[in-house]
Amino acid sequence: MNRKNILNIIKYTILISLLSCAPQKNIHGILISDFDIDNIITGKTSIDFLIDKYGEPTFKGAFNNNVYYKHETTKILPAGERKTQSRKILALEIDEKGIIISKNILNLDDGEEFSPALGKTETAGSDFTFFQQVFSNLRSGRFASTD
Repeated sequence: MNRKNILNIIKYTILISLLSCAPQKNIHGILISDFDIDNIITGKTSIDFLIDKYGEPTFKGAFNNNVYYKHETTKILPAGERKTQSRKILALEIDEKGIIISKNILNLDDGEEFSPALGKTETAGSDFTFFQQVFSNLRSGRFASTD
């Protein structure tokens, strides 16, 4: 190898290492146009209009007839830290016939900060040692022959 090839390899190595440290932009969800949101007439527009155009909602309410379309842009920094840049959630309440009866647009400012609980949740069997687990399996007959 000559000197020129070695310098090119060094340049490309430095370039690749610098690019890998650049923040990455991650776009997640379905962005519904403002035009379509404005055209939703509560009491008249069916959810089928949005499903046909944008697909199934991002998630549905577990205890009510609400559906949500979420669009979020995050920036992933080199150390793995995520920073949310923008968020837009279209929250729709639907009646039994599939008609939208209310709409609400939520953004990043509407979110709430919370701290997850520290520690771990104890579960049955989580404190067994390796030998306790093996002997309890032998006692229960899980390794019995199937003859």
